[in-house]
Amino acid sequence: MGLVSDISIDCGSSSSHTDAGNRTWVGDTDFVSTGLSSKIESTGTADYLTTLRYFPTGETNCYANIPVDKGAKVLVRTRFYYGNYNEEYKPPRFDVVYDGKHRDTIHTTAMDVDLSEAIYVSESGNISVCFVRTFMNEHPFVSTIEVRSLDASMYTDLGPKEGYILQRRFAYGRKELVRSPFDPYDRFWVEPSPDFPVTVLTSAAVSINTTKSENRPPEVVLRTSWSEKDMTFYDIKLPFTGVTFYLVMYFSEPISLSSDQKRSFYVYYDKKQVGSSLVVPPFGAVTQTSLRDVMMSSNPYLEFKATPDSNLPPLINALELYVVSNSDGRGGGGNGTKPTNTTGGDGGGSSGSGGGKSDSAGKQEGEQSSNLRLPLGISLPLLALGTGWGAWKYCTKRNRGSASKLPILFFCV
Repeated sequence: MGLVSDISIDCGSSSSHTDAGNRTWVGDTDFVSTGLSSKIESTGTADYLTTLRYFPTGETNCYANIPVDKGAKVLVRTRFYYGNYNEEYKPPRFDVVYDGKHRDTIHTTAMDVDLSEAIYVSESGNISVCFVRTFMNEHPFVSTIEVRSLDASMYTDLGPKEGYILQRRFAYGRKELVRSPFDPYDRFWVEPSPDFPVTVLTSAAVSINTTKSENRPPEVVLRTSWSEKDMTFYDIKLPFTGVTFYLVMYFSEPISLSSDQKRSFYVYYDKKQVGSSLVVPPFGAVTQTSLRDVMMSSNPYLEFKATPDSNLPPLINALELYVVSNSDGRGGGGNGTKPTNTTGGDGGGSSGSGGGKSDSAGKQEGEQSSNLRLPLGISLPLLALGTGWGAWKYCTKRNRGSASKLPILFFCV
């Protein structure tokens, strides 16, 4: 971890407080000098989502001087809860730019919480987060900014000038959000909603060693998995073709196999093999595999194919998908295929997967809006279903263009 502590900024607030998950939030007055604050009256909503800062003037408005360690690898997350704060029922569209280089497009919704996230290496001891007006009379706003330190050994495919813009982070078989304290890096892991029957497996391992997986997936997301013969997922999508992506998946065998049992398979994304070898998930450990490439298909899908000598079906524990910002100077398109495998403990290579099976590619995605710059976003409707680290919420993930025909369901805080 870095020397500078992680920070959570409650935008629009001038005071500090601690939330139900024992996370400390600070007001935003030390980081921004423009914009106006507003408060949303919303019963059952976390305090840090009831305040926001909006920017009625200027094309670009920035939060600056957010402290980090120079050269540190950081995760920066922004959340946006419109909540009809201006009583206009017109949720705005705008861009968010991380450290002046890594851009995401935000399409907010009336009563949802939208989320954007970037991973990159800080070039100085301070970072900025800017909000850029992209439509006249649509004012950018922000509810929270969170900065989390990552280990330098994580996400090593990330170039020094690049950024990873989050598209998907799935934990298969988990019925609740996973974040800190179960993930020490406070990543949000959620379960997609399958549209075909899946078998949920639970690990019998006393413990699962994650130390040899460079991205350090939390053990709890490796405790469950989806498994089915000939799985095909059609919801692992990107906003448009021609973008460079980074796909990484995690596999852990849930049972101690007998001598006559074997689970081995290949995974293909956009018809390219993920990883350099077949997947043999290890028991009590994890295999990580990744693929970095340029998306050429408008309807990619993730496909699992068991080897002929395998008598157990493929499985998947967790997955992350990012758009690569800046592509390390190699151009937005042409850096070619870069599959990798890393294995912790006994077992073979690996491969990965995503969310839902359907009869035709693209069943779960609507048309993309023409003004999309980079990725899809995460929308989190605020319908409280219970309590957990704060209050669990019922959530969907939508396209940034029109609403998805089949939303992906998950929980959030």
